[in-house]
Amino acid sequence: MNSHVLAIKWRPQSFDEVIGQDHVVQAIKYSLFIKKIHPAWILSGSRGVGKTTIARIFAMGLSCLKGITQNPCGLCEHCISIKRNSFLDLIELDSASKTKVEDIREILEIIYYPPIKGRYKIYIFDEFHMLSRHSFNALLKIIEEPPEYIKFIFATTELQKIPVTITSRCLQFHLKLIEKNIILNQLKKILNKENLQYDEEALEILSNSAYGSMRDALSLTDQLISMGSLTIDNVYLMLGLIKKKYLLLLIYNFKTKKNNLIFNLINKISIFNINWDNVITEIMILLHKILKIKILNYNSNYFFQNLNFEKNIAIYYQKIFDNFSKNEIKFLYKFLNTGKKNLYLAPNPKIGFEMIVLEIIIYFNN
Repeated sequence: MNSHVLAIKWRPQSFDEVIGQDHVVQAIKYSLFIKKIHPAWILSGSRGVGKTTIARIFAMGLSCLKGITQNPCGLCEHCISIKRNSFLDLIELDSASKTKVEDIREILEIIYYPPIKGRYKIYIFDEFHMLSRHSFNALLKIIEEPPEYIKFIFATTELQKIPVTITSRCLQFHLKLIEKNIILNQLKKILNKENLQYDEEALEILSNSAYGSMRDALSLTDQLISMGSLTIDNVYLMLGLIKKKYLLLLIYNFKTKKNNLIFNLINKISIFNINWDNVITEIMILLHKILKIKILNYNSNYFFQNLNFEKNIAIYYQKIFDNFSKNEIKFLYKFLNTGKKNLYLAPNPKIGFEMIVLEIIIYFNN
């Protein structure tokens, strides 16, 4: 636990510490509780949601010296060895580098030898979908009729690439993207334990930018810490984002026909050395939020005044809400979406963004 990398230092060491995957944790814990363990498990899901972490805790539950348990002690020789990646009966394989059938045959040659220390010999295959067709075929027989002391845990980000002959012989669990609020609360908890000061707005943006991956959220937090302080300004700088006030002003002025003001805003935005693809994404998120309020007939005054960390710019939301029709907002969203897909074709991203804006101006000037 001496690592300075937050994702490693605060990696869950028990099922109770795993966040956002209650359905998977509950199934594994119950299996350990009744001591009826299926020989092969597939954990699928996006990166950084806990597949390998859960697999290792599962291995601790199978190998703990106090017996098969849903609450491994974490203190015995076996548990400590698993934490240190030195347990002889836990074999972790990177399928991306072990794709050839010859690699799998080497594994199969020793797989029938019983465990050295533990009660099971446990194989964790990371990125399992990367195996070749011949490798899958070579594994099929052992998955179908494994020795009692063999357990397989397969982790994958692309379940659809695994042959059905394999998946049909395994218990399958899909790990969900972790909700933004769960990520946010976990970041607060970790940073409080680290005695680090932070701007809550900054953590809100980090949680959103992680797209459901706790590991990505912690990596972004590490990057922010390296910038000296966990502030909103550093987050915008790090992610190439721009404050919403400028984006809302930009949207509002599409209808004012103050074209010079629009391009003055764009030049002001460009000073921040932002990612123009991210700018388009942020504008689309704002438009989605406003259109949703219009269609669902929410009380806009109440809604805009109670946005989480955007109370100070509620007035800009309200202006767009009042001055743009549903069809105009829908047009803007579709236009930006198309422009975003074609941004890479422009001489440079800023010119590509300006061309999108010019076409929007033409639409509103007609």
